[in-house]
Amino acid sequence: MEMKAQATIRGAKMFRGRMDDGKQIDSGTLFVEVNLKESENAFGMCTEAMKCKDASIVEGLKHLTYPFIAELSIVMESSGSKGMQQKVIGVKPVQAIKDVKGA
Repeated sequence: MEMKAQATIRGAKMFRGRMDDGKQIDSGTLFVEVNLKESENAFGMCTEAMKCKDASIVEGLKHLTYPFIAELSIVMESSGSKGMQQKVIGVKPVQAIKDVKGA
């Protein structure tokens, strides 16, 4: 199943290469702002990691200023035994955000 979502992207990382054991890795991760489930001791926002289909998703975002708002294309996948996972297969930047630090 594929769906679209709008999110604030706070950061990203990627790795493309070979591990010491010879395993080839091609991965990307976006750090997306989400609401904390409010309680007496938790409130506000935090970031959650969202896996990407591969490093090319993040590579295309290297030139941008963070944070920014984007439309994400997300696919839902299941291995059957490990449950369902979301994977980002596309990112369309929508709007830059002026991040106020130290205010």
